[in-house]
Amino acid sequence: MAKSVADVVEDLRDLLNKSAKDVITLTWPQFYKEAGRERMKDAFMTELVKQAKDASIFVAFGNAVVLVAKDYKFSPI
Repeated sequence: MAKSVADVVEDLRDLLNKSAKDVITLTWPQFYKEAGRERMKDAFMTELVKQAKDASIFVAFGNAVVLVAKDYKFSPI
C-alpha cells in the first residue's frame, strides 16, 4: 500500500538518523520501495519536498539517485 507523504518523510528522516551520516543517496528502486509506491506523480514529489523542508530535510531528485540530506549547516568551510 502506498504511504502518505508524511509517512515517507518520517521514514526518510529515520533512515538519515540511523545512517549516522549527514547525506544519504537512494537509488530510484530503493526510493520507490521506501515510499511503498510503484509510480509517483509530480504532485506527490512536490509535496514530499515541501514537507521534508518543514522537517529540516533536503530532498533532491536526480537521474540516478534521490539525495536526502540534513537541511542545516553540517559541514562548515
